[in-house]
Amino acid sequence: MNKSLWTFPVPSNCIYSGVKFVHEKTSVTIVYDYYDEENDDKVYNGKIKFKNVIAHRHTSEKFTKFIKGTYDNLCEILESQWKHSLEELSPEWTNVNQLKHYAIYLESYGLYEFVANDYVISEIKRGYRDE
Repeated sequence: MNKSLWTFPVPSNCIYSGVKFVHEKTSVTIVYDYYDEENDDKVYNGKIKFKNVIAHRHTSEKFTKFIKGTYDNLCEILESQWKHSLEELSPEWTNVNQLKHYAIYLESYGLYEFVANDYVISEIKRGYRDE
């Protein structure tokens, strides 16, 4: 079973101008904007930042093996074979950093996965995403 952590504010098919993936030092951020059909189609933007990322992967929706619970939801994958294989490569480092496997599936954009020790959801702001 996977642990649901956060739900995308609208159905992900309402993403407006795409998803931007920003890699900075040991952090990776997903930046997005969306229109809200329930609020006169106004556009909002936000970010999901993953901290101390040791691995990440993205799979196109045409080639994604679905992970239960991740559709429009950020989840922690509790019994992750991927995380386990990384821990075997460097057990001292991974145990100290208390790593977790996170995943979210966004319609038309695919599955985003991260092995990191934490995440932060930014406050939603009105307007288009920051470039």
